[in-house]
Amino acid sequence: MAAAAAAGILGGIAGLAIASQALGPDIQPPVMLAAAAQFLAIVIILAWALRRQAPAKTAEAARDGLVAKPLFAAAAEPHLLAAAAGTAKPAVILLELLGHNNALPGDGRLAETATRRTSELLPPGAMASWWTRDTILILLPDAPDPMPVLALTRDIITAVSDNEAPPSVGARVTCHGGIARAPADGASLAELAHSAGLALADARRPGMPGYGFFSHELAAAAKRRQDVERAVMDAIANDALHLEFQPIFKTDSGELTGFEALTRLNDPQLGAIPPSEFIPVAEQIGAINDIGRWTLEEACRVAAEWPAHVTVAVNLSPQQLLTGNLPSTLLRTLEQHGMPAYRLEIEITEGTLMTDSELVLTQLRTLRDLGVGVALDDFGTGYSSLSYLCRFPFSKIKIDRSFTLALDVSPSAKAVLRSIVKLGHSLGMAVTAEGIETSRQMSLFRDIGCDQAQGYLLGRPSPAADLSAIILRNFARGLRKQRQPRRGKAA
Repeated sequence: MAAAAAAGILGGIAGLAIASQALGPDIQPPVMLAAAAQFLAIVIILAWALRRQAPAKTAEAARDGLVAKPLFAAAAEPHLLAAAAGTAKPAVILLELLGHNNALPGDGRLAETATRRTSELLPPGAMASWWTRDTILILLPDAPDPMPVLALTRDIITAVSDNEAPPSVGARVTCHGGIARAPADGASLAELAHSAGLALADARRPGMPGYGFFSHELAAAAKRRQDVERAVMDAIANDALHLEFQPIFKTDSGELTGFEALTRLNDPQLGAIPPSEFIPVAEQIGAINDIGRWTLEEACRVAAEWPAHVTVAVNLSPQQLLTGNLPSTLLRTLEQHGMPAYRLEIEITEGTLMTDSELVLTQLRTLRDLGVGVALDDFGTGYSSLSYLCRFPFSKIKIDRSFTLALDVSPSAKAVLRSIVKLGHSLGMAVTAEGIETSRQMSLFRDIGCDQAQGYLLGRPSPAADLSAIILRNFARGLRKQRQPRRGKAA
């Protein structure tokens, strides 16, 4: 097809030359212009046809001097067969090249330089190919010793990441690498690439060196994550989430002041999945807003049946505040269940404020103006907690449980906690201690003037059906305390 098209162009040129000779020197300009236009149209059509027939420049084709993916796969097959027979130990390295804003710099100079440096470091017999748009797969035909493979990966990453960006690009390439070995980590090229991809994802985490080997623990973790993703989506689709409520008490009198609503997920296959596991997964797959909306709705529905002095606290994800419509959603929910705003408290962490602080703070101020309580959760675990206390009038700060645990091991912990309590009170904020598990801890928080406390010592999270009994039991305890002084005076 391409040859025929080329022949057609050459034929057209020859035809035009013959025609011009036949017409002679007396040919009129309009005739010549018409002939030239007709020929130009033919050239354009034929050029378009040639482009349509040419292979697209994708990961399937060779780029920047690397082997085309189909040829790469074919060349790898004998080495994988040798691995299965036990006569060779191939290894693959999956490199990820990212530019500004985690995007590959396309086919420009930056990508060309990075791939050239990769090719220059390859040992004899090794070959490389673009595997996806932003990953390169390297095959080492026989690599019985893993340490040289690790050293090669490190050297390539160092060479590529040290790449200076051209002025027109304004960013440099960052590179990570994952390593998989045959036959233990995969029998086919696709399986090895998948295993190397898991190693790559792990190497990309903060605190990691940027490269590493595949392990079956990584495979198990990836499988677990997939299962949790499935469980989250199933729970949302089937309305299978549920809430538990942990009581919060005054430290001086023991009076019940409210409950914290905690979202729970029990999967038929996985069982109970802790929030510390399914909440991050829900945030990463974009399902956290659905969970947050349901949690707020359900918490208000349940709390509407409680006595007027008992509040409910709901944790918010950063993504819920980034939508910008939280105040209207929350107000609509309160009105639907006939619950006054003062009985609702939302809890946010410092991480929520760091995402887009002005957008977040504007919405939080609106909520405070409505009468909703706003608590800074996990206080003391971040770097900017004090600055946020100055920028926003929180109604409460909640001391992270790590400080509570420190009371048993650190002599200075009590002094630190006393300072936190004084700071909160000086700013007009209540202070709640989390994670109370021993009577000693409770006594220490009472001594330093902490307002409220919650933890397993005081009450474990309970289903909504058990809350009426908890409320009545606390009310009866309060009545007994009120009667005791009267009996003492009468005696």
